[in-house]
Amino acid sequence: MRRRRLILAALCVACALLLPAGIAGAHVLVGIGDNKTELFSDPRFLALGITQVRDDVPWDVLQIPYERVALARWLADAQADGLTPLITFDHQGGSVRTQRKLPSVKQFSKAFQAFRARYPWVTQFETWDEANFYLEGTSTDPQRAAQYYLALRRDCPRCTILASDLLDVPKIEAVPMVSWVHAFIHYAHVQPEYWGLNNYFGANRLETTTTRQLLHAVKGKIWFAETGGIVRRNNASKVGFKQGAAHAATVDRFILHKLVALSPRIQRVYLYEWNAQTAHDTWDSALISWTGAPRPAYDVLANTLDAWGITPDCSISDLPPACVSLVPSPGSTGSTGSTGPTASTGS
Repeated sequence: MRRRRLILAALCVACALLLPAGIAGAHVLVGIGDNKTELFSDPRFLALGITQVRDDVPWDVLQIPYERVALARWLADAQADGLTPLITFDHQGGSVRTQRKLPSVKQFSKAFQAFRARYPWVTQFETWDEANFYLEGTSTDPQRAAQYYLALRRDCPRCTILASDLLDVPKIEAVPMVSWVHAFIHYAHVQPEYWGLNNYFGANRLETTTTRQLLHAVKGKIWFAETGGIVRRNNASKVGFKQGAAHAATVDRFILHKLVALSPRIQRVYLYEWNAQTAHDTWDSALISWTGAPRPAYDVLANTLDAWGITPDCSISDLPPACVSLVPSPGSTGSTGSTGPTASTGS
């Protein structure tokens, strides 16, 4: 009988491992991508039990004083909260010409080694942000992007290194993902174990097509390194889709339930971003409004995590819907009840 129980338990574990993401007992890791530090002190975030965060920085971040200071503060706050960061390398700021100028492989490697020396506890990196986007020099030079990736793997063999993440927009704004990926793999001479995908286009159109395209084009695991429902944008993009807070909630639900279930190779989702800053942000896909109020997408995230067994810590915040139901309503013994201080028998 004991042996039968052990066999049954083993079979249950095996079945759980085979379940697609989104089904009870098997789920992706969810993180928040945001280079602001407000989320680290926000009880509404801390109560959710999220362990992953993402920041996007220039490849030579330690050489730029204000960027170096901002990164140090961001990483210190993440470490203090016990969070695991994913660092994505990106172009330098400035003009389009500056953005498209790529460092040599030697320069890129030297900057990465300096980063590792300063922050040895950070072990998750993404080679280049939205590498197929036309404003990135890597869009027309997948060979250089592949060389960066190989350099990171060589410089930190124990780190988790994502090949360049990709933008899933149409050809009008980026080199098609599949053709760019094939060129990258050709020059790298390896199939990367991890890829990043910023699938705003497919997600906000409630389509699975672009995500399926990347799944078919690569063999590695995929992290949605930046995604989410868009509330408002004014970034001169020619790619259109519906916007608004209600729409964003629908999109986040679609991502967390439909897109992640397409394949067990989809392992993580980093929703961008935590909070909006003003009513006129050029990009707003935040879970918390610029007024400080939680949006419907926050409830979608909180409810999804709770359904996956990640119970919110209601002692930190009673805002997650699972916590709201635990807050006692005023009753006969409450402050406004028959025996309370405002009642006939009260003070």
